[in-house]
Amino acid sequence: MFTKLNINVGLCFGAFVVALFCVVAASRKNLNRLQHRTFLYISISCAAAPLFSLIADVLMTFCTVENNIAWLLILLKVLFFLFHSFLAPTYALYVLSLNGTIVGRKKRLWFIYWIPAMIVELFNIINAFLPSDIRPLYTYTVTADGMYAYERGPAAFVFYVVALVYAAYGIFAFIRNIKAMTTRKIFSMSFFVALIFIGIAIQLINKDVRVEAFAESISILSFLVILESDKESINRDTGLYNDIAFYEDNATAMAAKRHYTIITVKAPDYLQYLEMLGKASYTGIEIEIAKYLTSVYKPQLTYYLASGSFGIMVFGDDEELVDQIVEKLDARFKEPWGHGDVEISPNWVITVAKVPEDIEDPSQLHYLLLGRNAKADQKVTLRKSASLQFIKRRSMIEGAIARGLRDNNFKLYYQPIWDAKRNRIVSAEALLRLIDPELGFIGPDEFIPVAEENGTIIDLGHWVFEEACRFARNNDVQNLGIEWLEINLSIYQLPEKDLAGRFLEIAHRYNIPPSFLNIEITETADADNDTELLGCIQNLMKVGFPLSLDDYGTGYSNLTRLIQSKYKNIKLDRSLLLSAEEGEIGKSVLSSIYKTISSLSFHTIQEGVETEEQKNLILSFGANMIQGFLFSKPIPEKDFVEYVMKFNNIHYIA
Repeated sequence: MFTKLNINVGLCFGAFVVALFCVVAASRKNLNRLQHRTFLYISISCAAAPLFSLIADVLMTFCTVENNIAWLLILLKVLFFLFHSFLAPTYALYVLSLNGTIVGRKKRLWFIYWIPAMIVELFNIINAFLPSDIRPLYTYTVTADGMYAYERGPAAFVFYVVALVYAAYGIFAFIRNIKAMTTRKIFSMSFFVALIFIGIAIQLINKDVRVEAFAESISILSFLVILESDKESINRDTGLYNDIAFYEDNATAMAAKRHYTIITVKAPDYLQYLEMLGKASYTGIEIEIAKYLTSVYKPQLTYYLASGSFGIMVFGDDEELVDQIVEKLDARFKEPWGHGDVEISPNWVITVAKVPEDIEDPSQLHYLLLGRNAKADQKVTLRKSASLQFIKRRSMIEGAIARGLRDNNFKLYYQPIWDAKRNRIVSAEALLRLIDPELGFIGPDEFIPVAEENGTIIDLGHWVFEEACRFARNNDVQNLGIEWLEINLSIYQLPEKDLAGRFLEIAHRYNIPPSFLNIEITETADADNDTELLGCIQNLMKVGFPLSLDDYGTGYSNLTRLIQSKYKNIKLDRSLLLSAEEGEIGKSVLSSIYKTISSLSFHTIQEGVETEEQKNLILSFGANMIQGFLFSKPIPEKDFVEYVMKFNNIHYIA
């Protein structure tokens, strides 16, 4: 038959075992973070409180007044209340560490936070030294049969009032900053609150059955399973927190409306060192960098973001501290880094961004790692607020792209291509434009890179291709003398699954033959040795789409690759023309290119022709076709149709 004593012993022992398991697990983890340290404190308290209560219960079963051990029972009860009272503030602290409201706070706030808990703990200790008949919190008395009996004093409610205050504050902080917490954190905290309240409710219904401690232990076990696994947040090589932790910590802090500074350090040319040194030696150097960074600032706020990229979060508005950190980094990263017999001296970009002044949203974080501003002759390029306006601008561009796709703010303009032999407009390049109601006209050199980075280039590519097909069908452009349209293809579109099939389906839907749609591939895509990308290019040709090589002269194409290719046209970049205008060497180079391409039976399209002098120059080299402002800038479809009709002397289209 189970007695209340047996049940209580079982519950206390079970609570102790579960909490002890959590203590062991927590002590083996990285304790740099407040969250993990607080969890360890909670686990210790959850293990110690039922242990001392269990010992006291067992002693009371066979100790009488003759044994004279009241002092031992009082000591055990003091220890029980010390640890049990510690639970409420640490639970609340755990919530605050999860939602980012307490991380990096000043010591003064910490002192204020702990004042109520310290008063209760002091009250608990003082109670033990008072005479047994006037103890206000708890005492042990002797019953008629000479056994000890535990009694709560008139002021025992103080423990529960303070605990309730901390619990209420924790729940308030949880609800107030719930947006700062991930789904996993919300679920875990909700489960914890529900479990604790169930335990307390049962305890209130049956005061002699100590379910509360067991419920507390089960709740921290749920924390251990759901929240305390940090393997996925640690970079194995350096031991620093990784990019996953970086983005989650920043998202939490931003949602909690914290003010802080992000410092990133990036080597833009890290790939050449990785290839030169090999993985092992390069990783060794990154480990040395990680050690240095953790010596400069707190390990729990230092991150390994990617190969050659590191980050630091500095909470608060202490600009002097930030300046000191940046000065140390600037001085050290100007020096070489070494590991063993290997030493390298790359260029670095150090970016200092304030939240929320420079960074307002987690989606903007990846812009901090753009190291394109590094200078070849400068060991460290320092970027601060004045040079970070591009972050907000790029974020605005992302919004404009999203609106453009949703509200049809994108437009296709067409730039005529002139045939020298026939003196006619024979083609046009379809060029994408964005006219946003909020930002106005946005050039492709600004929105295309953003679209390529965030993946919307795929949707844009489909829109451009379909819009060009619609334009060709609705305007009967072949009767205008237009023999084909040039359509740009981003290298980031090439990996799309069955790209050729999707383009073919769109062309068939508008009854446009694939041969009429000339796909422009940049030199970078053509020169890429990636088998998958080259396969995509070949698939486009297999289904009937002709190709043009765009921007020839700016990338990596060589003569052998050009000979092996099956391009319809080679488009020469404007930079070659400008070089030819500047001197004889440039003129000789461009002339040789035209002769070589002509000998291979390719057609040429010279881009960027703006003057008659430029036109005559390239015609003397043997140019076939010309595209440039000399004939027309890119214009809307209606204007383009009118322009071609006039230029080609076409009076009527059926």
